[in-house]
Parts: sequence; C-alpha cells; structure tokens
Amino acid sequence: MKKKILKEIIIILVTILTLILGINKSFAKTEVTQKSYEITKSKENKFLEDIYKTETAEFKIKNIDKKISDKNYLDKEIIETKLLDKSNEQYIRNQFGETKEFINEEYKGILSISAIKVENIKNGYYEKIDEKVLEFSNYSDNDLNNVEKELDINNEKYYLINVEWEAENTETIDNENVPKTYKGKKIYQAIKTLANLDTYKVTVTYSGKVEKIDTIYDYKIDYEEFVEEPNSEIQEKEENNVNKIIIVSGIGLTAILMYLLKAKNTYVYAKNNNGFKLIKKEKISDKKVSIDISNCRKSEENIYAIKINPLTFKKFKGRTISLVQGSKKKDIVLWNNYYEIKL
Repeated sequence: MKKKILKEIIIILVTILTLILGINKSFAKTEVTQKSYEITKSKENKFLEDIYKTETAEFKIKNIDKKISDKNYLDKEIIETKLLDKSNEQYIRNQFGETKEFINEEYKGILSISAIKVENIKNGYYEKIDEKVLEFSNYSDNDLNNVEKELDINNEKYYLINVEWEAENTETIDNENVPKTYKGKKIYQAIKTLANLDTYKVTVTYSGKVEKIDTIYDYKIDYEEFVEEPNSEIQEKEENNVNKIIIVSGIGLTAILMYLLKAKNTYVYAKNNNGFKLIKKEKISDKKVSIDISNCRKSEENIYAIKINPLTFKKFKGRTISLVQGSKKKDIVLWNNYYEIKL
C-alpha cells in the first residue's frame, strides 16, 4: 500500500514539474475539428485501429459518435405475373404467397404484397350437342306425322332426330295381338354455342424496405488540436504564474499532494430539464473501477454524464470502468475524459 501511495506521489510530482517546465516552452490554444467517415461493419475494427494510431500529443480524439447510416435501407419492389382460373383475392394471395424474400449481393429483406392487378382473358367459344329425350304414351298409331318435328325449349330450337315406338295396349284380331295404342321416346337435339371458361392474368407487386448486408455506419470524430500561440502578454502572465508555483513551500506542496491523493477524481451528472446536475463524486482506482449511482438522484431523461480529471484519465486511458444503477450496468472504455451515456 505504501509503495502504491509513493508511486502516486511521484506521478503527481512529475506531472506538476512537467507543467511548470512546459509553461515557458509553449502557449497553446485548443481547436476542435470534426471529420466524417462512412464505414462498413466488416471494415470497422481496422478503421478504429487506424484512427487511434493518428493520435499525437498535440492531436487527440475528443469524441467519437457512431450511428447507422440511412444508406442501409432501400425501397424495393418485386413484380410477378401468373395465369389463374379464379380472380378471388384470397385465392390469388394463396397462389402467390403474402411475402417474398429479396436478396442480392448487397441487400436483403422481406417484401409484402402492396398491389394486385387482374386482367380478364376471354377464351372463345365451342359447340356442343344438347339432347332431350321426351317420353310419350297413348298414341293411336305410330305415324311420324303425329310427332312434332321441332320444339322450342328455353328459347332454344330442338329438332327431332329419332322416335322409339313401343306397343302400349293391344287387342287380339284373328289370333294376333294388334297394338291399340303406342308409347315410346322422342329424341330431340340442338347444337349450342358455349363460352370457354375465362382465365385471369394476375400481376402482384411486392414492396418494402431492404437492408444492407454489410451494415454502413456514419462516424463523426471530434479532434482536439493544441496549436501554439506565441503572445508576449500571455508569456509574461504565465511566467509570473510559474514563479508563484516555484515559491510554494515544501509544507504547502505536501498538503496539496495529500489532498490530491484523497480527492475524488470522477464526477457523475444527471440530465434534467435545466441541464446536467452533479449527483456523485467518486474516486476510481486500480481496485475500484465501478461507480454505483443507485441511491443518487435519477435523470428524468435517463441520460447521465461522467467526467474524469485529466491526471486520472491519463492513467486509465484505454481501460474500462462501469456505471451501475440497480440492475443496470454500462461499461465505458476510456478514450475521452467526458462521456454522455444512456442507461
């Protein structure tokens, strides 16, 4: 434990000395620039590796914002046509299917029926012989003159083609049975012209949004650049500050160091209608990288900010800390000393 404290004191002393020596060498202002990138998911890891390699002492990444690009989505249509023997909508949907899968080298998705167009196709006519068989009885003789040669049935002309005679009642004359009356069947036929069944040319349109297979992300990166700004007035003012720092007594320096060792180094804010409000101060260390805000004032928008002092950030850069609220937990990889997050 004593070695750990001694190590921290040495780090603080070196940092203070570096600040004192550095003040006389440069007077800088901070400029923030933003660059935009369009990166696919398959190339994202390589992109981030290259981005972090661009950091220098004077050129640092302040913030990285990532969101899914609008280019990931595309309106698409598929049109299919079939010849069917029915025009009922449900029958059509059953024959085609309610959805259709779209996929190519770049996009994929499921499309749904958005329109149905039906064209009625007439298939002409054909002739058919229709036959009627009519039974008769009680005819006094079997003479064709007594039989109608044509009949009108349902406004259609039927013509006699045959008669089948049969004795109905007989009498015996000279020991022979002689018919007294006849019965039988009269057979009529008509040639009818009938329409063939219609068919239907059905065109179905499927439409919807398809999604990029290799997701595209829009990256916006804020860079913080330290630019030297020579200025005699600034230099004179900074030199005076240096002299004041050098004059600090050993006792005063020790007190400052003890304060820095015990002081909180991490601050958590909750966002409400009137902005961000501080809800907790915490000291993170090698053994304590989790901050619990379960008993702190909650954000109305469920948005929180976490800020880490520069010395601690320098020590923990690239490491992961956690923000905990009840059963919720948010892990943060420290590439910046300020983050806004949603739990």
